[in-house]
Amino acid sequence: MINLLIIVLRAVAALANVLIAILELIRQFID
Repeated sequence: MINLLIIVLRAVAALANVLIAILELIRQFID
């Protein structure tokens, strides 16, 4: 159960990093 939670947290963190990277690219295109 704990391992599953760790995997989910890692997946969420990875998705957050991807979203941040995409937002940074969008900002560069807008500016």
